[in-house]
Amino acid sequence: MVEIPYGKRMRPRYWRFLVITAVGIALVAFGLDIPWLLVTLCVLGVLNAVVCVGALYVLHKQPHTVSADELRLRQLGFFDWRIPTADLGAAQLAERTHKGQRSVEVIGDALVVQSLTKTNVSVPFREPQLVDLGKTGARKVARVEFWADDPEKAVRDINARTT
Repeated sequence: MVEIPYGKRMRPRYWRFLVITAVGIALVAFGLDIPWLLVTLCVLGVLNAVVCVGALYVLHKQPHTVSADELRLRQLGFFDWRIPTADLGAAQLAERTHKGQRSVEVIGDALVVQSLTKTNVSVPFREPQLVDLGKTGARKVARVEFWADDPEKAVRDINARTT
């Protein structure tokens, strides 16, 4: 199994949130003399820190992967889809910017797993695949587009297992 990391673009955002929250709480703590508000802000800050650290952990420990049997695409802890490599066509570089509303959604005939509105790898399916994203219902897609930190390597690794 080969890992395909995808978190390089998102990590700085989570680190900024973490630092801004810590600095903000420290500034508020020195300037406030309202105990209930200080406690509320501290609790919210701790929750934000837990979310940010959790996202950083998941970005590091749960990359996309490809093996002889499947391509596994993930988006933090919210999305995990396995596609048999027998169903995949030839992967290719395809950097695109999307104006989608969510990080994982169907746009046209593609399942788009974006990183801050961008994708850079496109993999067509031999036959359309059914994907169910919950509220939007099941839809057929002809390809998947996703972000990889090293798209050239991702394309090579996928194509080595699909041809």
